[in-house]
Amino acid sequence: MNSTSRSALRIVRWTAWTLVAVLAVVLAIAWYGRGAQQTVAEAKPYATPFQLTDQNSRAVTEQDLLGKPSAWFFGFTHCPDVCPTALAEMAQVLNELGQDGDKLNVVFVSVDPARDTPAILKEYVAYFDERILALTGTDQQLRDLTKARYVFYKKAGDGESYEMEHTAGVQLATADGRFFGTLDSHEPADVRLQKVRRLIDG
Repeated sequence: MNSTSRSALRIVRWTAWTLVAVLAVVLAIAWYGRGAQQTVAEAKPYATPFQLTDQNSRAVTEQDLLGKPSAWFFGFTHCPDVCPTALAEMAQVLNELGQDGDKLNVVFVSVDPARDTPAILKEYVAYFDERILALTGTDQQLRDLTKARYVFYKKAGDGESYEMEHTAGVQLATADGRFFGTLDSHEPADVRLQKVRRLIDG
């Protein structure tokens, strides 16, 4: 197969998986309801049981995150664009919230446990904001959590330079563990901030 054919196949593959990822987000929003336009009282269950490991090698469960609303993003540290963009936007939200930033859990879950060790995750999220909680786990732990959260991910490519295709939206959850909606990088920054303030204010 020549280089032109390989490039064409690569484009087709990425396009197909992008459509799958978009569909996963749409299905999640449809399943859980009206998303961020709803009130906290209307939010749907989200706090599915899990046990993962944070960037300090400590065990974290769903119970540890209850009590404060949360913003969840699933990605990987070798991600060239979507992940750093999402984390930079969440760091901006935390800064714009001022003191209220401490009322929000920002959670980054790596779907690439083979490369994203706790030490690597710690260095990675610290670049954006040290308040971001980074989580990893076994393949099975991640499959269980992402299935429950309607998050898509899949390894793409071989060798050390493989990519991880994954759902790109930020999922919001209430302090008592209910789905509240999503944030999208295509939204204006003030819209994302408004959604988070609505979540925090209840």
